[in-house]
Amino acid sequence: MKSSMLTHLLLAPLLAATVLGSCGKKTVEPEAPTSSFAIQLEPVVGTADLELNTKTYTKADGQAFTVSKFLVMLSNVKLTKADGSTYAVPDGYYLFDANDPKSYQILIDKVPVGDYTGISFAVGVDDAHNNATAKGGALVHTSEMYWEWGGEYVFLTMTGTSPQAPASSSHFLTYDINGSNSLRVVSPAFDKGVVLPVVAGHVPAIHMSMNVQSLFESATPAKNINFATTYIVDTSSPWKTVMADNYAAGMFTVEHIHAN
Repeated sequence: MKSSMLTHLLLAPLLAATVLGSCGKKTVEPEAPTSSFAIQLEPVVGTADLELNTKTYTKADGQAFTVSKFLVMLSNVKLTKADGSTYAVPDGYYLFDANDPKSYQILIDKVPVGDYTGISFAVGVDDAHNNATAKGGALVHTSEMYWEWGGEYVFLTMTGTSPQAPASSSHFLTYDINGSNSLRVVSPAFDKGVVLPVVAGHVPAIHMSMNVQSLFESATPAKNINFATTYIVDTSSPWKTVMADNYAAGMFTVEHIHAN
């Protein structure tokens, strides 16, 4: 009897320690594998490469123009799989500057591996980050794309010249698109059967053209830009949403995907 009681007394602390130890352990799930992919941007005007300041281009209506500056804010990249599931890239804000070759490639990491059949992204900055406090990545208040006086970002800016623009403006063209009503989400399609294969050890690339001429031309004639009358567009112009519609419809094209 005494021996049995002694045995219980000796085992009790060990049992308590075992119970406490097992309660304190957590099952750690292995992290899903991730990898990277790139978006390679190529600025063009129609079928020609974009050349700043040196080349004259002609719209379908015969009006000529040059480009001296072309910058675009891109954000909220989302990838889609064939089953409809999506992956949204967190906190991704990128500035494309035609005068900065380093901005032509956007590298996105920590993406779940898999085959993706589509991509979408915003041209501009969402309301939550389009303000005086949000910073990081391309959201830099020292950038020329940030308007200090308005406390918001310009989504797209393009400057140049046209002989059809008034002489009183020195033939300058100036287009600054901003504001929540100008934010556009675009989904340039992959070729049929083509996927973006995000796999470990490789960095596949989406080669995407950006057509500056799409700013001025539309399948809807009323949305075509006439340089003689619409040569300055800014935050107060009703034409800014028209131009946003234009580039959402025709600026971005996936030319091909390199599996690498």
